[in-house]
Amino acid sequence: MSLLARTSIVSAATLGSRVLGFVRDAATAAVLGAGPAADALVAALALPLLARRLLAEGAFNLAFIPALVRAEADGADAPGRLAGATLLLLSGALLAFALLAAAFMPQVIGLLAPGFEPGGQRADVAVLCGRVAVLYLPLAGLAAIFGGVANGAHRVLLPALAPVVANLTVLAVIAVLLLDGLMESDAAAFAIALATVAAGGAQLVLMGIAARGCPAAPSAGAGLGNWPWRRALGVLRAASPALLFAGLSQFRLIIVAAAVSASPGAVAAMNYAQRLMDLPLGLVGASAGAVLVPALLRGAQGEAPEAAGRAVLAALAFALPAAMGLAVLAHPIVTTLFQRGSFDAQDAELTGALLGVLALSLPAQGLERILSATAATSGLVIVAERVALASLALCLGAALPLAAAFGPQAAAGAVALSALGSILVLGGVLLRRGALRFSPAVLAFGAGLLAASLAMGVGVAALAAAWPVPEGPLAGALRLAGLVGCGLALYGSAALLLKRLLPKIAPAG
Repeated sequence: MSLLARTSIVSAATLGSRVLGFVRDAATAAVLGAGPAADALVAALALPLLARRLLAEGAFNLAFIPALVRAEADGADAPGRLAGATLLLLSGALLAFALLAAAFMPQVIGLLAPGFEPGGQRADVAVLCGRVAVLYLPLAGLAAIFGGVANGAHRVLLPALAPVVANLTVLAVIAVLLLDGLMESDAAAFAIALATVAAGGAQLVLMGIAARGCPAAPSAGAGLGNWPWRRALGVLRAASPALLFAGLSQFRLIIVAAAVSASPGAVAAMNYAQRLMDLPLGLVGASAGAVLVPALLRGAQGEAPEAAGRAVLAALAFALPAAMGLAVLAHPIVTTLFQRGSFDAQDAELTGALLGVLALSLPAQGLERILSATAATSGLVIVAERVALASLALCLGAALPLAAAFGPQAAAGAVALSALGSILVLGGVLLRRGALRFSPAVLAFGAGLLAASLAMGVGVAALAAAWPVPEGPLAGALRLAGLVGCGLALYGSAALLLKRLLPKIAPAG
């Protein structure tokens, strides 16, 4: 199968998974709304969602697959022994962590959601759901190993379909809940937690089938004593930077959710708002991995810094209008996509307000992924790791006092502050080390993109104010579609004008 065909399969399956993931979130909102049961479920699923972000979306493969390829030089059975050793270490560590987390789940929920009253409904349901949901962690580790083995052998169809099957599993359970009328109930939250574990099992089954018969399929070989344990530990260490960079947005969500957990409904509303942010963030991250990294690795004659600068420009060309659109249209977007069933107008108001603030972080978080990829290919991984950890500390230090003083919306602003600090520091390091370079023309085009995005935002805001909100979901959806279309037309026109004024710049590089 050609590279283009494999890429097309993965892209199509990823798009399908993203769509189903949104349908899953919308269905969850319809069942639970943004009430106590929803708050509890979001807190209980914090660790499984983090594991899915780190292990089930390909970041682990960046270290695992190259290690398997290098192991081929040590004999035909060497990749299988390395895969087996890595599998036991990763899944064993995750199983031990899951068991400890289950045993100390009240303390874990107290850390993840300190605003939940001990012994109250939210805390009790979160502990119950969390003890079940953490079983997803070792399943995710096993699936990551088998998926890496299959991808390394160019088997992409079943691994790409695994997230689709996982979402369908959860949706099937939610459909039963809707049919039974279990709305905003503790039982519904517990059922969705169980469904999350079942989804992890479904993913593991597909990954195992895909890896069957691969040259690097985990194998005992000459016995466990001959497995390359030290090399397997090296794989896990080598994967840690990619996992950290892939999980930054989820780590920040956990931090801010903990900060706002004292406000009823804020944890669930923050989760719904972040889900709407994930699609544009994921697209920027995919471009960093599929386009930027190969370009940087090929930039032998001093071309890499210019390529990185153009990649920053390309990310801004997408992230700036996306952020402006989400900020200006936050409320109609949330109302149209989520307001049904148990998710009422009050829930939509809170979620829309949080989305409007989170949208401000989109350009910075998008650039963070580009700069992290640049650092990784420039031998500055340790620097990038330290900057990422410092940015999480900044998020924690800002979110807690902001939530206490001004409420959930202010706490959400800590995400933008943290990401902004990250790109300023990391970008400064890359500029000083010569790994990133901006020509005057690129800077001029970036300023033009900002002006075009602001013009689009002002135009759409004015149109939204003049266009009365109609009655009924269909009319509301048509109004939203019209506003989005006008925004695209405004931004496209401004970008074309800018391209004519600066014809020598090609944003995509």
